[in-house]
Amino acid sequence: MSAVAPSVLPERLPGVGELVQVRSRRWIVEEVVESPRPAESALVRLACVDDDNQGQSLEVFWAYEPDRWILTDESWADLVSKGLDSPRLFAAFLNTLRWNCTTATDSRLFQAPFRAGITIDAYQMEPLRKALALPRVNLLIADDTGLGKTIEAGLIARELLLRRRAKSIVVAAPPSMLEQWRGEMEERFGLVFEVLDRAYVSRMRRERGFGVNPWRTHSRFLVSHNLLIDPAYTDPMREWLGEARPGSLLILDEAHHAAPSSGGRYGIETKITRAVRDLAHRFEHRLFLSATPHNGHSNSFSTLLELLDPYRFTRGVKVRARTDLEPVMVRRIKEDLRSIQGGFPERNVERVEIDGLPEDAPELALSRLLDEYRTARDQRYSSESARVRFAAGLMAVGLQQRLLSSIEAFARSLQKHRETVQRHWDKAHELGGDTHPALYPEDEQATGFLKPADADDERAGWTSDEAEADEDAQIAQIDAASQPAADPAAAAWAHEQRLLDQMEKIAEDARHLPDAKTLRLIDWIRRHQCPGLPAFGQPATGSPPTWTERRVLIFTENREGTKRYLKSILEQAIEDTDRAEERIDIIDGLTSRARRREVQRRFNADPAQEPLRILIATDAAREGLNLQAHCSDLFHFDLPWNPGRIEQRNGRIDRKLQPAAQVNCHYFVLPQRTEDRVLEVLVTKTETIKRELGSLSQVIDDSVERRMLSDGIRHRDADALRSEIEAESLDDDRRRATEEELEEARERAQSLESQIEACQNLLDRSRKWADFSPVPFRDAIDCSLELLGAPTLVAGTDDEGRPMWTFPPLEQRSATDPSWTSTLDSLRVPRKLDQKLPEWRRDAPIRPVVFEDAGRLDEETVHLHLEQRVAQRLLSRFRAQGFVYHDLSRACLAQSRDSIPRVILLGRLSLYGRGAERLHEEIVPVAARWRDPSTRSEPLKAYARDAETHTMDLLEESLNASAQIPNEVVQRRLMAAAVQDIEDLRPQLEPRAAEHAAAAKQMLAQRGEREERALRDTLERHRDQVEAELARHERDYTQLLLDFQGPDARQLGEDTKQLDANMRHWRTRLQQFEQDLQREPARVREFYEVKVQRVEPVGLVYLWPESN
Repeated sequence: MSAVAPSVLPERLPGVGELVQVRSRRWIVEEVVESPRPAESALVRLACVDDDNQGQSLEVFWAYEPDRWILTDESWADLVSKGLDSPRLFAAFLNTLRWNCTTATDSRLFQAPFRAGITIDAYQMEPLRKALALPRVNLLIADDTGLGKTIEAGLIARELLLRRRAKSIVVAAPPSMLEQWRGEMEERFGLVFEVLDRAYVSRMRRERGFGVNPWRTHSRFLVSHNLLIDPAYTDPMREWLGEARPGSLLILDEAHHAAPSSGGRYGIETKITRAVRDLAHRFEHRLFLSATPHNGHSNSFSTLLELLDPYRFTRGVKVRARTDLEPVMVRRIKEDLRSIQGGFPERNVERVEIDGLPEDAPELALSRLLDEYRTARDQRYSSESARVRFAAGLMAVGLQQRLLSSIEAFARSLQKHRETVQRHWDKAHELGGDTHPALYPEDEQATGFLKPADADDERAGWTSDEAEADEDAQIAQIDAASQPAADPAAAAWAHEQRLLDQMEKIAEDARHLPDAKTLRLIDWIRRHQCPGLPAFGQPATGSPPTWTERRVLIFTENREGTKRYLKSILEQAIEDTDRAEERIDIIDGLTSRARRREVQRRFNADPAQEPLRILIATDAAREGLNLQAHCSDLFHFDLPWNPGRIEQRNGRIDRKLQPAAQVNCHYFVLPQRTEDRVLEVLVTKTETIKRELGSLSQVIDDSVERRMLSDGIRHRDADALRSEIEAESLDDDRRRATEEELEEARERAQSLESQIEACQNLLDRSRKWADFSPVPFRDAIDCSLELLGAPTLVAGTDDEGRPMWTFPPLEQRSATDPSWTSTLDSLRVPRKLDQKLPEWRRDAPIRPVVFEDAGRLDEETVHLHLEQRVAQRLLSRFRAQGFVYHDLSRACLAQSRDSIPRVILLGRLSLYGRGAERLHEEIVPVAARWRDPSTRSEPLKAYARDAETHTMDLLEESLNASAQIPNEVVQRRLMAAAVQDIEDLRPQLEPRAAEHAAAAKQMLAQRGEREERALRDTLERHRDQVEAELARHERDYTQLLLDFQGPDARQLGEDTKQLDANMRHWRTRLQQFEQDLQREPARVREFYEVKVQRVEPVGLVYLWPESN
């Protein structure tokens, strides 16, 4: 290929499959559309083959491109045109090309793990192994909380990008997790994502015009679950995706949110279910992530799997775990992995008992009075309708929840409740009666009043005023719905008012004082974090008490009152300590993405540098956040009524990359308070579920929560409720469904151990094939810096003696190349909230770099890996040699310990599929004994395989050695012979490359046939399943409806509606199977068909004997 443009532009049109250069890049011609008018230019469709832009498409009018030309093979002659490169420089160039080779001939060869900033754990390779074995990556990663599903998804995404099987990626996640996803993808995998939200859309409209489709402005997006049901965002998304967008990948985090909700006999489809169904099938590849994918409903689980892979699964059709799930699901439990390989902390669940309180302590007195108030209302409402009794009970349960959280939260809700019931009493007597709305358990007022906001709940992002106004409206609505049809007796009403008076008086007196839990928490802070902390309300004597490096995470439910109260009391307690104003922070649903990341960064930073010690978190922050870097202590200030929420909280510090050997999860118990005897069972139930039930946990969690929310904790029933929760289990149908459909596919200890060993073997094999190690990588970075005219990395050590390297001040080059400044920003600490760009660059220096992961969350250094932005830019200079950059001669002379002079010609074989997808690449050598042209009677003759292998071993040894370079006389002799040597060896390299290509094509064809056959078998087997399921339901339809009968007429209607919808869907699906069988297996086979084969020059190497 010519490295210099010809003086005359080509007159002929290029042919399909030819390589051309347009706009300073190389492209494969995919289609040529000639114009019917001779005077007009032909339209040429191109796919880029450059390493840094591979697979991107372009359409050009050929005659109008000023730098067009059809590439020939003349660039072989360009080798040695600039003299000889040093062995070190040539090694950096050659290694960079090797590290960028990929192959689809063998699905068991990985690249992504060696190009990422991660600690490589063998168990995390299993999702990657399964993904690469699939013709389309439709995979459910159902690993336990804290095992690193984000990293596993990132490895798959990066591998697909390297193989050019993916070009655009959309990650959909709960709002609170978007920033963490963005940070992890950029830092670990070098993938820059944009968060597509209202602000991004507005910015794109300002920059590119109001009519711009924001989905067309970037190739990688993060989007909130909430926006997937908003047409303002999904309509342009559908336009961008079309019916099916090739090379697109959807990663759906917390995928169980898209499963139909549980409640009745059938899981009922939600808005998010329907939204994901409409969007998911438009993506070529789909990754679903969920630690709890099964809610006990077969219909719900099969629907989730149909969203993942409609060719294997159909909603309502029973899932067979081993047959159907094994190829497309990965499921491991943390306890199983800990028992096999360790690497995870032990969890210590610590009971903090607060006993010996006086009987008139507010916590105890209010508990008794509230229970008495509820009993009085029960008696008054005994003759009312079920709906009125439900509303009255709902208010009592909500008040009890708030009391168990904090007196502050209870006091505010109690005040509003009293106001509303008094207003309804007055209004009823003034007007002689009033009408009240009915309230159902499913209504938003009911669910919102009892359940705190989740991370993907709109309420999680409300301000304090908005949250409190919403709670006021809920209380008013519930109280209105609970008004009896007849006026209450004056004596009963007066009794209730006296109870309200007493509770209000106690609550108002105590709401701003530390309660028993906060006093015990302050005592723990004194013993473990701030030894000189005085008793509450007492001033510190002497110098301000200093803090240890220990941190603590305190969780509370998303109640404004409790969060505000806890922060206020703790601030008062520590106000005289060193840097008190910097010691406490809050993270909740209201926290903006930028501030959330800043708080997370501070909490994970080195305590010696960052003063933050106490983080108060609401349940809106219980999913997905990594807070384990320097924290192994957690307090549940209050306990959620769902064991799963307790486990999710614990998972913020009990997770991968926790450096402590043990994490401590504390919870408070007041034995004198009746409710606490029940709540304690929730904690023990959480540990039992985690240890014994695996995927059944969500089903138990939901069941316990429904039981608790339905009636709260009545004092008279507390012992019975405690026993009921302890014995809580699944009904036989839901247990059987979960075990048969999910748990049978879970890897148990023995098979998990075998799986990890197999993944380790694959890693070792891939490591040898990729031939990557940190030392040559670091040397390649140094060589690229030298080409820039910059100093190389400077070695040093950190405080613990670990090696690190200081980057040269490349930002000083910004006067001539300003783009380096933004590139180097990736080596600074993340920008703080509201920090101006110039101020940030001034105050945040370039951090030292390391080349191996430290195995912990650490912001003191940057892990420089192959996909990190700075490394990518530096090494791109080597990847573009010969067609963009011409710094290197791509010829080298190195000294060898051998006694024979040798010459090696290197070429790169590339096999491209449709859309310039890289199906196979490898460096192909041909080696020979070198003789001076003046003494040759015939062309150089290539070595046979054994001698060639020995020569390549000598090459690796010589390039890595620091031996002396042969003298100038030898160099001149070799340079004079170089053109002849290339002419002698190239005719022998091309058939060698053809042999390699034929072998690769055969392996690709075999893989295509194998996957075509597998997909055809899967479709036919699944068609038979759907036919059988439809026939059974049509035969037994009446009996199925009878099975749905129950006391809830609304639920019966929903179940019947869902069943009818499923049957309609099965009939439609059966009609589609034949079309799928004709089209889809063939598409899989065609993916592995080679469209273009190229052999490009890499370089010429001479090995000169040390003895000569």
